[in-house]
Amino acid sequence: MSEGRGLFRRRSKGWETENVRTITGALIVFIGMLAVVALAVVAVSLLGAGNKDAVVAITTSALGIISAVVSGYLGIKATANTAEKANEKTKQATDAQTRAELTEESHNALVAAIEEELPEDQANAVKAAALTRKSKPDAPGRPTQGG
Repeated sequence: MSEGRGLFRRRSKGWETENVRTITGALIVFIGMLAVVALAVVAVSLLGAGNKDAVVAITTSALGIISAVVSGYLGIKATANTAEKANEKTKQATDAQTRAELTEESHNALVAAIEEELPEDQANAVKAAALTRKSKPDAPGRPTQGG
């Protein structure tokens, strides 16, 4: 269903949201860094080479701003990725719990039906056979689940 490679994969209905966020965020950080570099270059060229202390201060400030922006972007990106994975795991756990509850309800309904419809000795024999089958899932001569 997806076309392309890497960040530029596209689903049939449009670009994946996470890829758009990644590209947009990186682009904004890159433009911000270019603006800081341009501002530093203009300031240094206006001051000239004679004022070395000011040139060092401007360059140091520009590098500090760039490192802060990049670190901030990477930190936010890492946090967002972690939150997304946590949400995915929570959904998987909820789905597994729901399936287990439905299975238990089906089991209880089946046991209740067996106890209602069959005499006690036959119902106990059916339940014992089911427990034996459960402890030996690949017993020969018996159909597999769904077969």
